[in-house]
Amino acid sequence: MAEPMSEQEIADREPIDQPPVDPSPIARNGNGQDEKAAQLAEMYDENKIRVLEGLEAVRKRPAMYIGDTNIGGLHHLVYEVVDNAIDEAMAGYCNQIAVKLNADGSCTVTDDGRGIPVKAMTHADPNIDGKSALEVVMTVLHAGGKFDSDSYKTSAGLHGVGISVVNALSSRLVVEVCRGGEVHAMRFERGVTVEPIHVIGDTSGTGTRVEFMPDPDIFTETEFRYETLLARIRELAYLNNGVRIQLLDEKTGRDETLMFEDGLREFVRHLNEGKEPIHKHVVPFHAEDEQQGLICDVAFQYTSGFTENVLCFANNVHNIDGGTHLSGFRSALTRTLNAYARKENLLKGSTSPTGDDWREGLSAVISVKVAEPQFEAQTKVRLTNPEVGTYVEQTVNQQLGNFLEENPADAKRIVQKGAQAAQAREAARKARDLARKSSMSSGGLPGKLQDCRNKDAESTELFLVEGDSAGGSAKSGRDSLMQAILALKGKILNVEKARIDKMLSHDEIKAIIQAVGCGIGADEFDVEKRRYGKIIIMCDADVDGSHIRTLLLTFLFRHMRPLLDGGFIYVAQPPLYQLKKGKKREYILNEGVLNARLTDWGLEGTRLQVVEDGKVDAGKDFSGDTLRELVETLDGIERCARILRRRQLELQPFVRTHWNAERGGLPVILAKLDDERDATVFYSEADFTAYRSELRERLGEVEMIDMSRSLAGRGPENGQDEQPKHRLFRTELPESRDLATLFGRLIDWGFTIGDYFATREVLVTGELPPAKFKLVNGDSPPVELDNLADTAHAVRENGSGGVELKRYKGLGEMNPDELWETTMDPERRTLLKVVISEDAADPEQFGLDAREADRIFSILMGDDVEARRTFIESNAIHVKNIDV
Repeated sequence: MAEPMSEQEIADREPIDQPPVDPSPIARNGNGQDEKAAQLAEMYDENKIRVLEGLEAVRKRPAMYIGDTNIGGLHHLVYEVVDNAIDEAMAGYCNQIAVKLNADGSCTVTDDGRGIPVKAMTHADPNIDGKSALEVVMTVLHAGGKFDSDSYKTSAGLHGVGISVVNALSSRLVVEVCRGGEVHAMRFERGVTVEPIHVIGDTSGTGTRVEFMPDPDIFTETEFRYETLLARIRELAYLNNGVRIQLLDEKTGRDETLMFEDGLREFVRHLNEGKEPIHKHVVPFHAEDEQQGLICDVAFQYTSGFTENVLCFANNVHNIDGGTHLSGFRSALTRTLNAYARKENLLKGSTSPTGDDWREGLSAVISVKVAEPQFEAQTKVRLTNPEVGTYVEQTVNQQLGNFLEENPADAKRIVQKGAQAAQAREAARKARDLARKSSMSSGGLPGKLQDCRNKDAESTELFLVEGDSAGGSAKSGRDSLMQAILALKGKILNVEKARIDKMLSHDEIKAIIQAVGCGIGADEFDVEKRRYGKIIIMCDADVDGSHIRTLLLTFLFRHMRPLLDGGFIYVAQPPLYQLKKGKKREYILNEGVLNARLTDWGLEGTRLQVVEDGKVDAGKDFSGDTLRELVETLDGIERCARILRRRQLELQPFVRTHWNAERGGLPVILAKLDDERDATVFYSEADFTAYRSELRERLGEVEMIDMSRSLAGRGPENGQDEQPKHRLFRTELPESRDLATLFGRLIDWGFTIGDYFATREVLVTGELPPAKFKLVNGDSPPVELDNLADTAHAVRENGSGGVELKRYKGLGEMNPDELWETTMDPERRTLLKVVISEDAADPEQFGLDAREADRIFSILMGDDVEARRTFIESNAIHVKNIDV
């Protein structure tokens, strides 16, 4: 007898030669209800109703709680844990937070707050009653202390889902709580308790430590990005005066500690880095209303720039779309400045400033604390509390009015700035009208544009080409059906230093505006009117080419930003070299690709022999993939050596003097006290911390100056007016960790440190001693090497045999066929897409990256020479290739 079919088998079974089923709610045939419909109906019964227990719902639909399961959602886990610590800080119980990215890919967040409560709860729900409060917080959604206004007067968390969501989406999580003189611990895996709460030690302090490993079954990427986290952590440090937040990446050794005593003003100064302020000091406003539970903090400063940069926060949450606090601030700013300007008779002519004019060149941070915040959505992009808007408007009205009356010189400069903005706006309008009439009379396109035949914007490309010579080659080599060429003469205007009316009179910029077809200005620009699907910047692969590319990107970022946001801007990658070997021809993008190609050729049929006592050591015969791995290791050592040389350290004496396998390899910190000649080396952060403590006990106050980052123009720590008696100069060497790994790999292969640095001295007979290392390839004579370090260079020398190398100095040196083949052919070219943020889907991260881009453009292209010099000094250590 056949086994009865399961419900799933019934559902999966296909009907054979059955007539269509009546789609009405009750399908019937001549014998009553259709059997098939009855079977399907029976499948959906009370047994199909599922209740997701505990944190199962989070794992089932993680995007509902953290936005996505990509890199943005991954970082959201860190933010959730850090925000809990920040809430403790806002309540006045926490001033130290540490975020550590561990070498195994996990993250640890530690704070010195009150610690999560650990005692058993009394609750009406029998599933909660008697459980530790710690376990409930970690495993139950909508459980936390943020619902009780006595525990937290203000907080970023509203729903009690943060830490429990982190727990659910972690393959493992360990939480330790210091509270009541004891250290309590619990361990979870994917939200399930695997070690119940237990005491692991005694303590005299309080705080919480959470270590979690993101679940690779949930996230597409599980590697945290240091720069991304640093941007958010810096924001939190600015918004919370006196809270020290440290971010440490164990993999790279990067370490940043942030604390500000006057955070909002420091925040504005950070936003204005590279810009020229028109009044010296950042202006702060502060007001509190205990009855309404409101705190308002504002800091602002005007600069000579032309862009507005106003950031809004509610309970430390960045409100990307602003809200009532932003509208209140803008309304008060416009009203107060207009009233003051009229009263002092500072406005001349018939043009009156608008709100946009008064905000030109303004950088401001608005931070409010609200007992019961209301947001437009779960993402908290807009604050909607009406009472907050009224309170901010009243505060700014009163305190801005007082500032203007008490500082007439600054007030006059601010009013003049608004008046000039109004005049420039009117001049720009006339310039646009004139340009529009000119373009209409000339057919609408610049004369130097070599347009394409296809008019479909989605399938066409516009190349902005450096120089007439390269433009001519591009015109001849292009696909005229879908590629347009606009050759630019020389370097375009630096729009960072020019008003829009001056910009609109610049011939090259006018040509770009006309060719693109979207218009210019916030009121007119329409990205949907673009004439091309891709706009490709094509410049020489040298310093001048990089400068022109930066000038173009500055213009696009400041005045055609929607093209960047929409992903329509690209950078062409012309080759730097041409290789010919026999009848083969190959184009090489840069030095790194060249070395890789020569290495590939040099490894073909090549082996490295190690000779000991006149005999080849059979255990050290390297060839194929093993020799390739050795060459990559040696190249890695040379890269680290270049970084050391930038620090005025030579690899050989550094490694020979300080190599210590028992202590991890090489020192990661150098420190000099005052003007001591020799530096003290430290193999770990703990060793350095102990040294600082010893100095403090022996010498008293010692100021630490971090030489790993440029601090030019910054005074002593803690705002002191006088230099401390002693100064300790610290230099971090994160490359030491890589060097230790690379040299450790050589040692594992049986080599010594001496093998890498060995030399061969000429004997008294005038001959060199026998070489320990030889490269052998077929019947060719072996190549003798002085030391192991020479292996990589010798392999590439072998690969370069019979190769003709040509280096291009510019696009103009390429004939049309070469330019098409290397840079313009869609089938073979390489393009770099220009984006504001790699995490554009995450609005908060996108905002952070956009602000950082704004700051970098101001530094590199603005008037502040000192800021630009400091930036270059700070980042020179990261330069890999430079062509001068």
